Amino acid sequence: MTIRRPPDRYDAMTIFLHWLTVALVAFLWIGARTLDWLPVGASRADGRSLHIVVGLMFGALGGARLVWRLSFGRPLPVSDAGWMGAVAKVSHAALYAMLAAMVCIGILLAWTGGDSLFNALPAPILSADAKDLVHQLTALHDDLGWAILALAGLHTLAVLYHHHVLRDAVLGRMLPAARAPPR
Repeated sequence: MTIRRPPDRYDAMTIFLHWLTVALVAFLWIGARTLDWLPVGASRADGRSLHIVVGLMFGALGGARLVWRLSFGRPLPVSDAGWMGAVAKVSHAALYAMLAAMVCIGILLAWTGGDSLFNALPAPILSADAKDLVHQLTALHDDLGWAILALAGLHTLAVLYHHHVLRDAVLGRMLPAARAPPR
């Protein structure tokens, strides 16, 4: 079965996975920032459990994106030669690496903190005396979240620069077909 698509657009699955990633990153970041607003006790524990479960789903999504990209997805040729193309490649690689590191640190944090998912499924505890490690992993997880937000913001600004200043088709390549601006 051959899937036809314009040569200057990503395939529908790549576009879907990209926007699902954006939605989950936003949900996880907002959830992490507002978790402390919940009252201490069952509500906060459930909020934390939801964050962990969605984080694990996000990790699975990252794996699915990688499999899709290496097997069925079609990377587009770099639209910018020179320094802009190099910056695009490095920033995409950094974003993927930071997102993968965030999931791994989150898993380590659940293990060292002895979390329980919805008070029903306890995570294995790596060490009964890991308060310092929990503190360090929490700080790293938080700092990495801010770094991801900053790099995603720069990514968005670069796309808007392409669209409004350079007036090229970079934005349209990742928008769903019905929303892609005409070329």
